[in-house]
Amino acid sequence: MKKAVTVFPPRIDQWFTNPGIGFTAAQALMDAPAEIRDTKGRLVEPYRFTPISKTWNHPDSKLVFFSVRWRDIEPIKGDYRWELIEQKLSAARSQGCTAIVRCSPYALQLEDDIPQWLRDMYPEEPSFPFWRIDPNTTPYADYWAEFIRAFAEKFDGHPVISSIDLTIVGAWGEGGGTEFMNPDAISKIVDAYMDGFKLTPLQSLLHDPMSSQILLSKKRNVGFRVDCLGDMGGFHGKRWSHMTDFYPQNIQNFGMSEAWKKAPIVFEACWHMQDWYDQGWDIEYIIEESLKWHISSFNSKATVVPKPWQPAVENWLKRMGYRFELRKFVFDSLVTAGEALKVMGLWANVGVAPIYNRYPLVVRLVGENAQYVFRSQQDIRQWLPEEDVWWEESFALPDHLEPGTYEIQIGIETEIEEVGNVRLAIEGWKDGYYPMGHIVIERGLD
Repeated sequence: MKKAVTVFPPRIDQWFTNPGIGFTAAQALMDAPAEIRDTKGRLVEPYRFTPISKTWNHPDSKLVFFSVRWRDIEPIKGDYRWELIEQKLSAARSQGCTAIVRCSPYALQLEDDIPQWLRDMYPEEPSFPFWRIDPNTTPYADYWAEFIRAFAEKFDGHPVISSIDLTIVGAWGEGGGTEFMNPDAISKIVDAYMDGFKLTPLQSLLHDPMSSQILLSKKRNVGFRVDCLGDMGGFHGKRWSHMTDFYPQNIQNFGMSEAWKKAPIVFEACWHMQDWYDQGWDIEYIIEESLKWHISSFNSKATVVPKPWQPAVENWLKRMGYRFELRKFVFDSLVTAGEALKVMGLWANVGVAPIYNRYPLVVRLVGENAQYVFRSQQDIRQWLPEEDVWWEESFALPDHLEPGTYEIQIGIETEIEEVGNVRLAIEGWKDGYYPMGHIVIERGLD
């Protein structure tokens, strides 16, 4: 006779790493460097966020950020050196990380110029300070869009890529002068990203109303990134700052307040956290605003976190991005091979954002001599914060399933061995899965 078993997994409060969220990795601070200095060159006392952290004076991470230059990837027109990106993705994977990737059209230094073949065609540089080539009087948009389409054809859906920065124009792809571009040129580049990246999430720069409206008009899921989180008056004193005079207003004004529900919200530090600390800026205010804007990840530029701010940063990390709790799990303790195993569960996302990569939720039966994995039909990208998720599903057990006692486990698989499975905010983590109890499988009728 079937008997339902109900489990209430104990919740945990500690912070832990997960793919696609949190601070981006700080490789230079890993493995106990001989000395640690802040961004002013001052020696600082070493500390770790947890006793087993690999990184000093900075949180561990399962996420890296890297940027590649157009001139390096396409040194000859139409001849792409994709191995440069593959090498960086392999390095991220070996560190147990996924990656945010940006292809940058150019930067300010001569060695960061547009590809030489394009410079030969258009040797004149515009006077505008953030452009190396004029996107309105040259076919820059055509060539950049062509490159992006080739990039997407090669890398859309790559398992190690968490998301892609949608870069339009400007030094480092950070959007300088986007508002002065021809709208048709912007649209051409945006279309290249949106037509090409069907699987990998995108985030665009929150820069100006025109480019944001073009993005919204495409009716596609695009998040946003900002490159000056933390600025509380570093440019114009108390008269103007990004945190009080640009981001709060323009997330609303540019129509991006709901973007987080479908695509990532990514932040980069303005200067460094040590500068924030030295200026006496309010870290709690900065954190709470970022959480209100549904932050998934933060690029601290791999610099130290001031020690007095460690508790605040740890609490920030507990809420940044997704954080899943399984509050209740119900399953049949006795099932016959060839019949259905029914499970039910109550889930909660206690972070501030969804997960944006469709990792499979699985139920696993582990016996003495065999194990069986069943993939759920649940799309966990739909698990929004502050919404209860009630899950009911039946899995058909194969006729040949060996009778006996099995441990029933729950897991969310990234399917990348080095990255591992998604951790839940409950007790019981065991090699990437969470045991829920035992089930007896009876032999089916012959």
